[in-house]
Amino acid sequence: MESKDQNSDKDQTLEIKAYIPTKEFDLESHAKFNELLYKHPRDRQYLTHKEYIKEFASDTSKAKELIDYAKSQNWEVTHNKKSREVSIKITSSSEVKADNTPSIEKLRFFNQQGDINLKAESEAVDNDSESDSVLKNGFVKGNQEQRVGNREAIPLQDESHGHSVLEVAESYNFPEGDGEGQTIGIIELGGKFEQSDMDTFFQKYGLEVPKIQVVGTPSKTPIKENVEVTADIQVAGVLAPKAKLVIYYGTSILNAMKSALADGRNKLTVISISWAGYEMDYSQAELNELNNVFHEAAMKGITVVGASGDNGAFNNLTYPNVNVPVISPFVLGCGGTKMEMFNDKIAAEVVWNESKANVQIGTGGGFSRRVNQPPYQQAASQRYLTRFPKYAPYDRAQGRSIPDVAANAADASGYSICFEGQWMKIGGTSLATPLWAALIARMNQNLGYQLGFITARLYRLIETEAFHPIVEGNNNLYVGAVGWNPCTGLGTPNGEVLQHEIQSMK
Repeated sequence: MESKDQNSDKDQTLEIKAYIPTKEFDLESHAKFNELLYKHPRDRQYLTHKEYIKEFASDTSKAKELIDYAKSQNWEVTHNKKSREVSIKITSSSEVKADNTPSIEKLRFFNQQGDINLKAESEAVDNDSESDSVLKNGFVKGNQEQRVGNREAIPLQDESHGHSVLEVAESYNFPEGDGEGQTIGIIELGGKFEQSDMDTFFQKYGLEVPKIQVVGTPSKTPIKENVEVTADIQVAGVLAPKAKLVIYYGTSILNAMKSALADGRNKLTVISISWAGYEMDYSQAELNELNNVFHEAAMKGITVVGASGDNGAFNNLTYPNVNVPVISPFVLGCGGTKMEMFNDKIAAEVVWNESKANVQIGTGGGFSRRVNQPPYQQAASQRYLTRFPKYAPYDRAQGRSIPDVAANAADASGYSICFEGQWMKIGGTSLATPLWAALIARMNQNLGYQLGFITARLYRLIETEAFHPIVEGNNNLYVGAVGWNPCTGLGTPNGEVLQHEIQSMK
């Protein structure tokens, strides 16, 4: 449940948004569909948009309960069935029809705590209640999700002074492919691109500009985000030039994801997300709904790739923490490295860390305090903590381990892009993420099926030639290591081998 507090001299308004749970809200118990996710991708029968809506329709009884209760209190209420969203506006001058109606002062207090409990029944309001009310776990959208990479791009005298995206992909032994038949969705909350930059960039590589569709409008306007949107498109587009690119704007990651998943016209196969928020800023209800949409993507055969962050293990705070959305077990979390190339091959690659005094710059990673560790990564995570027991106190919650994979992200080894008519060099996990999205698109094309939720199977390839292990460096706390580590996950891809190993799996 999302809440927005508005104040005026005449009246006070609290706007709350609640998401109606699906009939099968307990996804863990939905054995039929969870089994599908762990089958080999070639054997999966993904759900169409209509099939998903039918199987996971919102619980109409819960929606009715909430709407009827709101109306009984004379609250303004609207219901968007497609997004399962109910919006309630409560004003201090609303006519009170029941003695136990929660006051706007009490609701505002719950708002400040991060959760709101409106009980749609005759009992008194109790924020600690174990009631099954649909409104028990509401959320307040007080946190501001940020673009993962928000540093200035470095001007280049010549485009050859930065690594071209194609050079980086070649060094990672990407399989051949142009993304034909694939659709890559790119989640954006702000920023825009100029067509002239796309024309210049793709002309440099002798390619036509990919088909780019825009859904929605930016909700944020800082100009510094324009370069990031431009980079997203150029990285994914040059590696999968015949794929269709769809930009989904939204007011939040959740809002933009819902827009993408409701798009029945474009058949998405991959989604790239380079925006993030501190996991401790989210209420449990918002995390639940985010996990629902990422589960929905998996059920539809869409691989979701997310950036782990660009501010190291501490993420600009005083304690180690990780980001949303990569804490979802259905999101492939992408960390960052610093690479050195010689004769178009990787000469050295270490954990990305370019931190300076009082400035944390480097790959995000660590252990979630909010989301349980999925079974597929428990052995890998435990192996790391056994080898480095000093880090065990940071995983007392036994949470989701971040990231899963990595790619070049350092400013020093940044990607060459065209922005505002000039060639720039830019780094960040926000660039590594669309690079991995394009790799997934190529593999989908070559294999002839959608990989969808592939993360669990990637962990079966730990310490194989499918990944380049990153064993040197740190992210201001954790260190690189063979196997999985909380800086670069399983490592960077050896694309041809990775594709072959996935195809050979049973």
